[in-house]
Amino acid sequence: MKNEKLKQRTFAKGFIAPWSIFFAWCIFIIPVLFNACEYKNKPGIIYDPSMVMDTTGKPTITGFTPAAGAFAGVREIQINGSNLGLKNGTDTDWVFVGGVSPLIKEIHDSYITIYRPKLANDHYNIPISVSVTNMKMPTESSSASYYVESPGTITGDYSSNSGASTMLTATEFDKNENIYVMSVGKNLYKTDSAGVTRTTILNSQNMVPSEYASITTIAFGPGSKDKNLFIADGKSNIGRIDVYDTLNRTGTKSPSPVKLITPAPVSGLDFDENGNMYVAGNANLYIADTSVGNSTAPTFNTISGYAGVTNLIKIRIIKESGSQYIYYADSLHVWKSQISGSALVSTSSLVDLNTHPELTGCKLSSFEVDINGSLFLCLKNHPKYSLFFREIDGSITPFYYDQTILPKTVERIVWGYRKNLYLISGSLQTVPGTYDAGRIYRLVMDRYGAPYNGRKFIKK
Repeated sequence: MKNEKLKQRTFAKGFIAPWSIFFAWCIFIIPVLFNACEYKNKPGIIYDPSMVMDTTGKPTITGFTPAAGAFAGVREIQINGSNLGLKNGTDTDWVFVGGVSPLIKEIHDSYITIYRPKLANDHYNIPISVSVTNMKMPTESSSASYYVESPGTITGDYSSNSGASTMLTATEFDKNENIYVMSVGKNLYKTDSAGVTRTTILNSQNMVPSEYASITTIAFGPGSKDKNLFIADGKSNIGRIDVYDTLNRTGTKSPSPVKLITPAPVSGLDFDENGNMYVAGNANLYIADTSVGNSTAPTFNTISGYAGVTNLIKIRIIKESGSQYIYYADSLHVWKSQISGSALVSTSSLVDLNTHPELTGCKLSSFEVDINGSLFLCLKNHPKYSLFFREIDGSITPFYYDQTILPKTVERIVWGYRKNLYLISGSLQTVPGTYDAGRIYRLVMDRYGAPYNGRKFIKK
């Protein structure tokens, strides 16, 4: 009896009763089994066909502005539709153009305006997808096809990569968009419009070193020859030469340019539609008639009414609404004056960089005017951009806000004969990751430039 009681006490103190073990086992294993089942079926059914989804906020794209596509000169693209303003802010993680998130300018329910983005090369000139996503319902997005033209391409390559290893001092174009460039070594090259075939048409043997030490401007103009090219180099004379296709052309040719004496050193020149030459001197403007194309001693007359600004970088003679105007610039300003005979009247200031704090320290190196009188500015020492645009309100903004689209080291801009604006990286050294010196970039615009009147006198 004692032993039996002892066994019962020992069992009670040292062991757990079988029913207790079974109960504890159930408590442990049932949640494990439950959890295992839950994990196995957790993904479940992502889309339930019977579920009614609220689509009142779904964005819808109905079209674009410009409708035909974003040609190279188009700076902004407008996406039109409904329910597009679902998310305010300037982030772009919900709008995609060819797989790229663009910088957004403004957002409205009926449209979103974006700045032109840089696309992968294989996404230009073909239909691409533009999409707007509802951030609250990512599966509810709207897409449409759109066309974005390549902004441009390298047309003339005179860099070390091309074998020429030269820097450019002046650039001009003929009616067929052939490129004429003068190098720092006083070689004049002609490159076809495709940028493939390059020919030397003038070399340093034809140029007196003391007279053509720093060429600043070359421009076609009038004369009895087929292609009279005028050369200015900051000295008191202008060279005139009949441009040949090659140095070995048979027949009579000038061994060196004809030297036309000017009253003061010339840094810029241009022609009006009648072939009269305008030149920018050190502190004056001068005009000569069409005899500059044939005479060895044309007469240059002072233009009155000029403010006498020194160190002009460029001049442009443009006809607007039946009247003749001259645009001229130094490193900080651009002015516009009406030409009346041999006098300037109604002078207005178009650009004064001193009034733009955001451009402090920047210098104008070139400018251009389109057919509507809009100004394009080249600020070669800006840290992010080279090409700028003067807006209607007088503000100065980057032409493209995406700073990766265009080369940063452009120092001159020149309109071609058609809708082409050429960006020239002429005398700047190579900047890693940007753009080589000695290259010309063709930007195909959505407008014509104000015509270079001297090109109308090219006979062939």
